Amino acid sequence: MSKRTKTVCIAALLIAKISLSAFAQTAGIGDLQRAAGNFSSTIAESLPLNASLGLNWSDAHIGKLFPGLPPSLGVGVSVGATSIELSDMERLADMLGFGGRLPNMDRMLFPGYTAEARIGGLFLPFDIGFKFGYLPSMEFNNFNINYFLIGGDIRYAILNRPFLPRISVAVGFNYMRGGIGGRIRGANLEFDHPDGSLSIEPDEIDLYWSTRSLDFRVQVSHTFLILTPYLGFGASYAWSRAGYEIRTRSNIDLNGVDVNDINNYLRSQGLETVNIRGSGISSSINNSAFGFRVFGGMSFNLAVFRLDFTGMYSFLDNNYGASIGVRFQL
Repeated sequence: MSKRTKTVCIAALLIAKISLSAFAQTAGIGDLQRAAGNFSSTIAESLPLNASLGLNWSDAHIGKLFPGLPPSLGVGVSVGATSIELSDMERLADMLGFGGRLPNMDRMLFPGYTAEARIGGLFLPFDIGFKFGYLPSMEFNNFNINYFLIGGDIRYAILNRPFLPRISVAVGFNYMRGGIGGRIRGANLEFDHPDGSLSIEPDEIDLYWSTRSLDFRVQVSHTFLILTPYLGFGASYAWSRAGYEIRTRSNIDLNGVDVNDINNYLRSQGLETVNIRGSGISSSINNSAFGFRVFGGMSFNLAVFRLDFTGMYSFLDNNYGASIGVRFQL
């Protein structure tokens, strides 16, 4: 029988995952870097879907700013979440000594929100959209999370005639970054390699990520009285970076081994190197990936207000998401 998938909110997951009690953890430095590489690869596939949250307006084209009365424009907010595979993140967290277990969990929800605006074009049937989301680094019970998203798109209506569905094509760009982590007390991490080992007493451990994605979409919509159903297909290419950082106020014990020897060993294994300095250890790994998704939903149109419901599904990694948005639109 296949393992049952359970989904939880990222905040609840990580509060449960990060243990603040004392522990000792030993792992191979090569195994740590393999786990970090797998985590980066998973993030590269999953983040573009999350970055596509926002600006999923039901109308394939909102109209022109000029000429036309009233001028076509709108502002709103949206909130949603997309799924992400948990196993690679969990494996890296275990390597870094995060305590706690949440059995039988394959995926978790990765939240996002945006403030957004869209304005119609001049003379030609196009519109331009902008979105922005920001969550400053906040700490709760020694746990912190941060989030930043900015993006935009331009859509051009290739079919925009009365009584017919509207069809548009779009190109957009999104940038997002984020991270999770926690303060640790009384811990000890040791990483073995062929020439010995290195040990560190961490004060803070963080996982972080960022992605830049170029996005292409086609969308069709049609309004029936106060309802506007819509359906679209998106393709993206993303350049992503993900990694970890272990910070300490204590010295890192290299046990007489040179940092270059450790990194030469990692290179010989085809693994990313580590950055070892007095304040800690870190490693960032770059990955790029294509993404293909289908999205769709419906809006309820009440005078100058719209209530949007959107669902989405990513084909290559089987992740999914949903969002709800409210906007004022002329």
